[in-house]
Amino acid sequence: MKKNEKLKVLAAVAESLGLTAEAAAAYFGKISVHSEETEEAVLPDVVCPGMYYYSDGTISAEVLSKKQLSGVVGWVDDSRQHGLVLGLREAKLPWSGDDLVADAFREDGRENTRLILEAARKQNKKAEAAEWCAAYAFDGVRSGEAFLASRDELVKIFRNLDAVQKALEKINRPLLDKYNWYWSSSEHNSSYAWDVRPSDGNISIYGSKNNYGRVRCALAF
Repeated sequence: MKKNEKLKVLAAVAESLGLTAEAAAAYFGKISVHSEETEEAVLPDVVCPGMYYYSDGTISAEVLSKKQLSGVVGWVDDSRQHGLVLGLREAKLPWSGDDLVADAFREDGRENTRLILEAARKQNKKAEAAEWCAAYAFDGVRSGEAFLASRDELVKIFRNLDAVQKALEKINRPLLDKYNWYWSSSEHNSSYAWDVRPSDGNISIYGSKNNYGRVRCALAF
């Protein structure tokens, strides 16, 4: 008997006994009662770049219409269960219109973003790229969840450019501008921060911090 048929039988039995389906399931210990939405929300055994990330933290290879799509998986670690997600929107902003110095030299973009925002508050200066990522509240992402990826994190993501672009194209969202430069959260010195180009993963100090560059936020899972 298929699971859905079992659920219908269980619901009928539960009704006749004056119980909820959940209570009956707990009593018999045979099957779990899940909504269709919950059954869709299964984390794959292996997560791959190009998969879709949802606002509830679940991931799927195909688009699930009943769930809030928040980003595309850009990189996964050796466990194949943790990695980085790219947001679905981007902006064009300076790293800092005030040439902020934040000592943001970490490999962890989330920590770099924290340092940048802290320095901006203390120095009363702008940090447009990091501020946009930290305030990002689109597509089910809550403000404070996203961050400006580090140079090394962007390089890892852009190695999977084809998978990311195909996933974005499938959902009709803006593709990465692969021949232009994206700001990372990694500083180079007091005047420059590192940019990364999607087409080849090259890193550069393409322009000073007050130049306008492309910005796409990241999420960790």
